[in-house]
Amino acid sequence: MKNYSKPTDDKIKDHSDQSNFNALELFNLKIDTVPKLVEPFFQKSGLASLVGTSDTGKSTFLRQLSLAIVLGKADFIGFKLNPKHHRVIYVSTEDGPHSVSHSIRKQIKTIKDKKDDLDLIKNLTFLFDTENLHERLELMISEYPVDLIVIDAFTDVYTHEINANTQVRKFLNTYDTLAKQHDCLIVFLHHTGKRTQNNKPSKDNIIGSQAFEAKMRVVMELRSNSRNSSQKDLWVLKSNFLESEQKDKCHILNFSKDLTFSNSGHKGTRSVASKSNNIKILNKVLELHQGGTSFRKIEETLKGTEFEISKSAANKLINEHKKGGN
Repeated sequence: MKNYSKPTDDKIKDHSDQSNFNALELFNLKIDTVPKLVEPFFQKSGLASLVGTSDTGKSTFLRQLSLAIVLGKADFIGFKLNPKHHRVIYVSTEDGPHSVSHSIRKQIKTIKDKKDDLDLIKNLTFLFDTENLHERLELMISEYPVDLIVIDAFTDVYTHEINANTQVRKFLNTYDTLAKQHDCLIVFLHHTGKRTQNNKPSKDNIIGSQAFEAKMRVVMELRSNSRNSSQKDLWVLKSNFLESEQKDKCHILNFSKDLTFSNSGHKGTRSVASKSNNIKILNKVLELHQGGTSFRKIEETLKGTEFEISKSAANKLINEHKKGGN
């Protein structure tokens, strides 16, 4: 049997880039809980995403989070903040300077306290040009470290085929490496399908490649509340470190005319009509399934149509149909 010698300290510590650790070193880090930027949802380092349909307030939500961080707020809509640098970079591809100026002026009037130093908002930098974005971000945060980078929106900075798993993963890997090397969080704003508002909150509603969701440590969804037009529902669709019970209910947020979110203190569930009650969708799914189409392909084929359905829901629909003996 080969005799393994104990590694020397020099060999153990040969990981100046913080990418190589042995198991003992990882154990001695004594990390009992994943460090969070926003408790309990967003981790301090790596990739996360906020998704939703159009006009649900995703950009407004992320701008308010950014302002809370640079202003030194203790919390964001009731969730504890743990920033280190109090600096944020916001990449805005959908809204220009005038639109953003209008939005943040309204938000600041509502969230700013008398004790807050307004000069601190200079630590929130907006980028409106995405040319050579990765390289520019690396240069910027190498000189001035940040807690958060928001990229709004993913489809404007990712210019390849959105359903190509390999290309999406390769693209996201570069940003994941950037986030981990500089110990910051990168949040991508992304979209769900146009007609998914009436579907149960699910990762399957996200448009494009499954590789996008797979690369995210956390995926949150912001959607309009079905009962109150001045409220939004904040769902956890995916989290590698949250207990499952924290994903079963949404946080109901108030959304004011000042473009400001606040926590109502209530949670809710969303009852979605069963797909099995919709004979048109059932017949369409049956037609494709009996023709040999996989459930993933069924999802892709029907996305954006009146028959839109997730692969998991389609699978459940077929199973329920079979059990019914129809």
